[in-house]
Amino acid sequence: MNINKQLDKLCMEHFQNRAYVADGIFFGSNTNAWNSIHPKVLFVLKQPNSDDLLGEDYREYDFDTCVGEQVWRELLGRLYGMMHTDESGFPKYDKATEIKSLKEAFCQYPFAVINIIKDIGNGTTPTADLKKYALQNLEFLQKQLELLQPDIIVCCGSGVFDIVNQAIQPSIPSNGNWLKYNSDRNIIFFDTYHPGKPNSRKVLQEAYDKPLEEFHMFLKKK
Repeated sequence: MNINKQLDKLCMEHFQNRAYVADGIFFGSNTNAWNSIHPKVLFVLKQPNSDDLLGEDYREYDFDTCVGEQVWRELLGRLYGMMHTDESGFPKYDKATEIKSLKEAFCQYPFAVINIIKDIGNGTTPTADLKKYALQNLEFLQKQLELLQPDIIVCCGSGVFDIVNQAIQPSIPSNGNWLKYNSDRNIIFFDTYHPGKPNSRKVLQEAYDKPLEEFHMFLKKK
């Protein structure tokens, strides 16, 4: 059984008859290479933008859909940047967000996206509400993470790192860095901004540049 099917089974058992947004490894990406291409990148978001999305499957979004929406476009740019970062540096934001680069990221590199909250849609998510929900459903999140076994987890938005860090044991002390490393599990976290509106270009570029600067230095020291 492939990972997406295992995620589906897990979600159906968890949500039962409640509508939810299905997520996991995007079908249009190089899904079959999830366990062979490294780093395996997982983006963790807060929740669907609206209740109208309940019942959708993010994994079905094709490239045209992704480049037409800021959230997915920015995530693809970050994915391109990560896959091209090494000890010598990383691509500029303008390069990473070109259509050609975004298409390369979508088609060549498998990537996964999960929402912490899947069965409630809201344009804004108070951090306290997110953490309360996550605490009540922590075992479910842990099972998702164990199935995906990512190398890099991009935590998008306030409170997301704290939640994911709690779900992965042993957890690590928080710090002010954009990159945090769990040496016991060999997992890199990017603790960064959410890629959605109304973020300005300056904020979106900072969310790209700052983690990759630290990732570059991390690789340089290894």
